[in-house]
Amino acid sequence: MAPEIDPHDLTPRQIELINEGRKLEGMHLSLFGYFGGPELQGACIGRMQLDEDGQLPASSYESPEDRLRELVLAQLLRGALRQSIPIVLDAIFEDIFALRTLKAAGGDTQQYITSAGARVVDMLPPAYRRYYTSDLMQRFAVVAAEVASDFELGWEGPRTFAHELAAYCFARKGIRHADIEYGAGLGAVNLDRLMIGLLEETAVLEKTYLPAPEGDELKPPAWFVPHDAASRVNPYLHPEGMPSTEQVDLLEHQLSHEVAEKYAGPARQKALAGGALVDISPYASRQYFLCPVAVEHSVVAALGLDDLPPESEWEDLLLHPAWHGAAEHPTWKSFDYIAAGFEGQHLYVALVAGTDEMDSPVLTIQYLGEVIDEP
Repeated sequence: MAPEIDPHDLTPRQIELINEGRKLEGMHLSLFGYFGGPELQGACIGRMQLDEDGQLPASSYESPEDRLRELVLAQLLRGALRQSIPIVLDAIFEDIFALRTLKAAGGDTQQYITSAGARVVDMLPPAYRRYYTSDLMQRFAVVAAEVASDFELGWEGPRTFAHELAAYCFARKGIRHADIEYGAGLGAVNLDRLMIGLLEETAVLEKTYLPAPEGDELKPPAWFVPHDAASRVNPYLHPEGMPSTEQVDLLEHQLSHEVAEKYAGPARQKALAGGALVDISPYASRQYFLCPVAVEHSVVAALGLDDLPPESEWEDLLLHPAWHGAAEHPTWKSFDYIAAGFEGQHLYVALVAGTDEMDSPVLTIQYLGEVIDEP
């Protein structure tokens, strides 16, 4: 097990690594296992969401000392990932040059892949080594560059299995480099922690690294096929799998469509006082969110929820799907869904993150439109 870091006695090199990690602005500390503190603030629908035990995620820390230790660990992991980017990208190109040179000279490329001179190709699943050529590594270099860019601009998860492999290579090289050069003391335990943050589910990756069953002839790896038919994939990687125009439109809607806050800043209090908004914060704070939550009266009226007694808990009809949406997409500013009334009514609504007149985070469930056809 890796030695535990004392957050009150960091070395200058460890502090340097933490500062290096701050350059990865697209990587939220929650990806590295830290859930607490001001890093969770911002206009997003996951702001101050309660966990499944009805508590803020930060409350899972037993003491401020535990919270600080987890914060420092997450910062070290982020720094390790940042430091790995030039190391891995340079190494891939060195592998490509070596494999191409050996092939031209009639040398043994398989011997190179398993040698101490290999830089990244030896980290790929051993069962597929016969397919590791300079051409495949060129495609992998494109993937690795995309993953590195995503780390900087905003990590949304891997688009292909090759992207998962690239993330693993960055994480593994980064932790090894941080432990040797910076005395970070991260080790294999925190490599697993980092991979769970990057991929959420690592079972497929782990299975690929298992030895091939005896007698089985593995087919060439289909690692560059997009997981989602609507995903944008570089045509150099997967020319057969480019999405249709309809799929691209769907993807752009999923990634860029945001609903604007109707009652921002001081307008929120006026809307609450005038009845345009209904405050459901007391119920929301017991079950779902800790920041103020309001719903447009037009939503309440359209769903037939007007004048219902408090014990009917009609708020659940609006808050339960909103809570799941915030859990699935915590960094989004809005989440569209269909809300249902007790009498079979259906309505398009959106959970929208914003701020009040004090610039504090708030959530609003806003009216989008009537559902014409039964969902």
